Amino acid sequence: MPELPEAETVRSQIAPHVVGATILESWAKTPHLTSPSVSEFIERTRGQKIIAAKRRGKQIYFPLENGDNLLVHLGMTGKLSIEPDSEWKPEELSRHVHGVWRLSNGKRWIFTDPRTFGELGVSRDLPFLTKMGPEPLDEDFPVEELAEKLSHKNVKIKAAILDQSLIAGLGNIYADEACFRARLHPETRASAISKDKLRELLGHMRPILEEAIRGRGATLKDGGYQDANGDYGEFKPQMYGRTGLPCFICQTPVQRGVLGASKSARSFHFCPSCQKI
Repeated sequence: MPELPEAETVRSQIAPHVVGATILESWAKTPHLTSPSVSEFIERTRGQKIIAAKRRGKQIYFPLENGDNLLVHLGMTGKLSIEPDSEWKPEELSRHVHGVWRLSNGKRWIFTDPRTFGELGVSRDLPFLTKMGPEPLDEDFPVEELAEKLSHKNVKIKAAILDQSLIAGLGNIYADEACFRARLHPETRASAISKDKLRELLGHMRPILEEAIRGRGATLKDGGYQDANGDYGEFKPQMYGRTGLPCFICQTPVQRGVLGASKSARSFHFCPSCQKI
């Protein structure tokens, strides 16, 4: 969290304020979330015109005039915002602010992240683009090819569709939603699912993501995600985060399970009546 819809919402809200502007002053402070280093990040972004605002999967990036890209990954609680520029001192900023850019259009662009799982970076290359699979919003999203690949994977279906090298952009929330709409138990082995059912699952992904983007993403009970305007997302998941609440289809209480173990564990939510294993 945030996932593709949240990242796309933030990108689209920030773009009109930054594209075409030049970064007059660049500031960052947190070594473990700034790459290659705080000093190099500042040096390579300062004085650069922002050419575009782009996104792939959950990654937001801003091509710069010098050929570099300013990279932003929101992590769990990262937030980009815009405010009018004014005189400021680093010591006066909230401790949760990890990046500030003064722009030539009289605006100030800010990155905050209370839990510091997000990332800032500057890079000439974009290796993550070559490592990511197609995303469901692509016009040429290869349903047949992906159904074939999934049919040979002897892993649980939710784990399979969370693999960013196979399908870009899905995370816990929207993978649960896709499984629910296809009436598939998240622990079902991908190889045990018929090709028709896999096509159905893949076909649900784009409408779910588009619906979530229209709602400006999903904010869960922890309130961790806010869009660039400081508003909470209005998309309401039918499964994720609803443990114990009635299923919207049959009223059976939603259950929660866990895929994997230790640090790699992922939760999943399902209706035991609508999604039988």
